[in-house]
Amino acid sequence: MKMNYRLELQKLSLQIEETKDQEERKQLLKQAIDIADMNNDYYEGIDLRYQLIEEEQNVDFRIKLWKQSIQLADSAKDLEESFYLRKELIEEETLSTAKCIDSFPAMTWILNAVDTYPDRFNEDEVLWQYKWLANSAIDNSNVSYAQIEEVLNDLKIRLERNGYGLGAYYVPKIEWDISRGYIESAIHTIKERDNYGRDGMSDCEACEQNLKIRVKLLAGQIEEALQDMNEMKIKKLTCAEVPFETYTYLTYYLNKCQVGNADEFFNKGLNEIQENAEPNIIEGISRLINYASYFDKEHALLLFEKYANWQLGAEDCALFNISLNFLKLFQQDNILDIKGLSSEFPFYNSNQKYDSHKIYNYYLEQAQKLADKFDARNQTDNFNTLLKKEIEFNQVH
Repeated sequence: MKMNYRLELQKLSLQIEETKDQEERKQLLKQAIDIADMNNDYYEGIDLRYQLIEEEQNVDFRIKLWKQSIQLADSAKDLEESFYLRKELIEEETLSTAKCIDSFPAMTWILNAVDTYPDRFNEDEVLWQYKWLANSAIDNSNVSYAQIEEVLNDLKIRLERNGYGLGAYYVPKIEWDISRGYIESAIHTIKERDNYGRDGMSDCEACEQNLKIRVKLLAGQIEEALQDMNEMKIKKLTCAEVPFETYTYLTYYLNKCQVGNADEFFNKGLNEIQENAEPNIIEGISRLINYASYFDKEHALLLFEKYANWQLGAEDCALFNISLNFLKLFQQDNILDIKGLSSEFPFYNSNQKYDSHKIYNYYLEQAQKLADKFDARNQTDNFNTLLKKEIEFNQVH
């Protein structure tokens, strides 16, 4: 029996190598996975899932495959494989989606493994991802104030224990200031960061410049932000999401402040959206949609139609900002034709005709609920203030 299943896997492997059709390869790999699983072949099951992940375009299905592989490694008590797979899951979720649902328990497991088996696992390998998840903790309204402070302190200890300075620690510290509305403190921390200098765990220079511009825009320091943008251009600083994110921030805040040429950055932002873009950029896209809602509603609606589904399952802070940014588009009572929306939306209509008032109320209620949760957690009124300002601006413009 065991020999028969191995022969069947060999036959499928040859077919997979020979076919040029990606969908056929995926179906063959799924067949092979089923055979390996039925015969409790842990090694083949994981290896075949690696191959399918390489073929699969759907990020949710890729995450599902990583989770299945983790279950197989855990059941086989293969600590090294379990460690590696959880790192891959975190990488997939943080870089390709707008949510970090499975990454938190994965990182908890990883840190426990590092602390329990320091001779088998290198703590240095996980600090970069730990920094990412510290940011995600801040963006999750269900993570308490005390838990965030604990994560930040723990990150700082682990960085220093591994010979690093405060480069990586400054990243979530600034985000924590922004979340609470402590913009002056964020500006002070950025100055500290710049004076301190970079180390091996610092964000890339493009991301650091992007964060500096964002904080200055929040502080109303428009001219300084534009100067920093020019410096970014001169130095040709880029990364996966920069300058796209920077263009969207400039578009949004120049419009709100009624200064500068927001349209220039709007068009640059649109040009940066790649065909293979992932859902993790939906918050930036929502800022472009917000801008278009004031000047070209038809264009804004087309962008909404194309990207709206990416918001599903996003982290709380992203959902708050997305909801805020979509209010203007649906402010007026209209019946709208919107194609391709997911049935997961509470306002979904199979005939693809939507009452804009219902959509507006959905986003307003979602923004208000999240504002109340964040402000209760943060012990400030920052999120409610942001929501109030957006509504007041929309009433005038």
